[in-house]
Amino acid sequence: MKKNLLSMLLLSTISLTVTAHSDPRVVNTQAFPVESHTLSTYQLAFSSEIQKAEYLSRFHTAILEVADNYLVLSLTQDEFVELHGAGALIFLKPGDHNQPEVKAQGNRSVTSRIQSAEQESGIPNFSCYPTLAETQQLAKTLAQTYPDFVELKHIGPSWEKSQGLGGHDLTVLVLKNKKRNKWRKRPALYMQGALHAREYTPGATTLKFAQYLLENRETDADVNWILNQREIHILLIANPDGRVLAEQGQLWRKNTNTAYCALDDTLRGVDLNRNFDFAWASPIGGSTDDQCAATFHGPSAASEPETQAIQAYLHDLFKDRRGDLLTDPAPLNTQGVFLDLHSFSRFVMWPWSSELTPSPNADQLSMMGHRMAAYNGYWAFQTQEIFKAGGSADGYAYGQLGVASFTFELGNKFFESCANFEGEIFPNNLNALIYAAKVAKRPYKLPAGPQFFDLRLKGAGKEAVPAGTPVEIIATVADDLFGPSLTGQIPPSQAISKVELTIKKKGKRARKRILLPAADGAYDTVSESISYALDTHRWRQGRYTLTLRAQDASGQWGPKYAKFLTIDNDAIPGAQSPVADFIADCRKGICGFDGSATQDDRDSLTYTWVLQGGQFFRVFHGEQVEIEYTLAGDYQLTLQVDDSHGNRDVKVVQLELDGVTPPVVQFSYQCTGLTCEFNSSASYDPDGEIVERLWRMGNEPYISGTETVMHTFPAPGEYIVVFVAIDNDGQFSQVAQTIQVTSNE
Repeated sequence: MKKNLLSMLLLSTISLTVTAHSDPRVVNTQAFPVESHTLSTYQLAFSSEIQKAEYLSRFHTAILEVADNYLVLSLTQDEFVELHGAGALIFLKPGDHNQPEVKAQGNRSVTSRIQSAEQESGIPNFSCYPTLAETQQLAKTLAQTYPDFVELKHIGPSWEKSQGLGGHDLTVLVLKNKKRNKWRKRPALYMQGALHAREYTPGATTLKFAQYLLENRETDADVNWILNQREIHILLIANPDGRVLAEQGQLWRKNTNTAYCALDDTLRGVDLNRNFDFAWASPIGGSTDDQCAATFHGPSAASEPETQAIQAYLHDLFKDRRGDLLTDPAPLNTQGVFLDLHSFSRFVMWPWSSELTPSPNADQLSMMGHRMAAYNGYWAFQTQEIFKAGGSADGYAYGQLGVASFTFELGNKFFESCANFEGEIFPNNLNALIYAAKVAKRPYKLPAGPQFFDLRLKGAGKEAVPAGTPVEIIATVADDLFGPSLTGQIPPSQAISKVELTIKKKGKRARKRILLPAADGAYDTVSESISYALDTHRWRQGRYTLTLRAQDASGQWGPKYAKFLTIDNDAIPGAQSPVADFIADCRKGICGFDGSATQDDRDSLTYTWVLQGGQFFRVFHGEQVEIEYTLAGDYQLTLQVDDSHGNRDVKVVQLELDGVTPPVVQFSYQCTGLTCEFNSSASYDPDGEIVERLWRMGNEPYISGTETVMHTFPAPGEYIVVFVAIDNDGQFSQVAQTIQVTSNE
């Protein structure tokens, strides 16, 4: 993966991996929850991204949060016992030891919230997420405000509406230049959000993406091109009945169909992402006949009105380009892209999820998936490598129609903070969504070509400038720009061979094409810099569109990237570059950064913040951002400021931040024959106290213990002993030693 500091997120986790499964011989057992019908909150450690993904797949309906090296889950006693017995490092979340979480309405419970008296709109305590009613009203407002670009469609009823119980319509926003494409059907990007109701960020992302396209169509050349050359179909909230319950703080996943789970109304409904009519109820697993389970797939394929409405809409929108056999690929000239937005986990995935073998378009889907993941830094992989289930929405779109289909898992929580959504999740995924729209004409071909990133017009930017103003096209073009691969299987790349610039003046048919040179004089590597000076002395007044595309050594062209350049001889050129500066307000575990201290001769500035330290790496956007972190230590903050003339300044500072500190662990031991005494009294917690000590003797499960424990091994030999200390903040550290025990004889 090529790491772009300003647009990509790289996460890695490194810790000890120890073989699981056990001998029953232990000194004592880890304390279990007392009541089996309650839910308790646990921390489950993972030692790699693959193990993390496997846990997310297996317990995805129970997960509350993803941290750097552990998951927070709400589990029953049986689920805990199963994990513990398999050798997992799992323990009660500190503070929750004696407070079992009683099951509440919804698939899992969540602490009730009290809405701030000052909040006037949005989901209570999450003002950045419009409610369902607000989303529907905003959609109507967009259609009224932009009648030449927006069409509002009601594609079918929710379950409650189909039963005459109130309910809601499934609402699709269609964005395109209606006048220009009155009689022409363009390649389509379809996306949907909140198929699982409790996932706040996807529903807000769909609406915010529509707003961004409409509001920037006159200033952003890429957006202008997309609305002229594509159709964007956005199902804003795919599970509206369930969304209403989720807005009340319930972790509601399914729809609200009362025909199922008569024993417990709080667990009613069907998992819509297991109900689609492709590989429904697949023997591969991932769904169930249990009506009260979170992954209940319904009594039959497409039994739910929400599923039926989506399937019918997809069949009307996309041509069926794939044969009936699982091994039949979609042709490489297939048009259209399907995106299903979910949360959470920071993944980009593609079919199959219902088969153990790769899909017949696996190479092409992998290429596009890794390309999109380059923008958000998410882990990219074919779904079945980790998640296995039939009846999924993306599986249906690809399996039935051959459409290039992907699922995004956004962020780290179901109820993601507004600071994270507005500062990081939406802006870092925006370019991935724009990329999907660009390649929708040939999603199985165009992603194999090079990408541009960090493209800007230095000296002009988005501002009008007089003729003769020095304008420099600056960019990096790369054929190896991929997001991180969960399995390590990165798509192939080739050297850049050609970069083409097309210049067209608004209102004129003529185009000028220029082959741009590489900044170093030769195209001979997979990544090249572009620095090309435009001579604008003889340019006439008006708006010009500058379009770039690149070709690699295989002959494959990538998608187009465009900028507007306006020549106005009455305009004032921007002479001064910004001077980046900021004010920091940091408390334990959280920093607020304010870029308003930046100096510039104009007010239109964009801010990109990168905070990194150890395994922590986050990219945020905006004049004011709030970044949460966990560990105390040394961090590096990079602030990049761009003004509206394409000028840039970067400020890098080192910060010593206050946070939590994991325990310092060590242990000694002394053995007599097969019996050993282990002493961890030298371990300590620098900023609190150790509240639990766990030991693992060889392949046995972890056991609770005190500073000193005795253990008798079953036979002479070599064993790995692991000691884990957990502090009052939920931080943990572990250390392992290999010991040799012998018989007394």
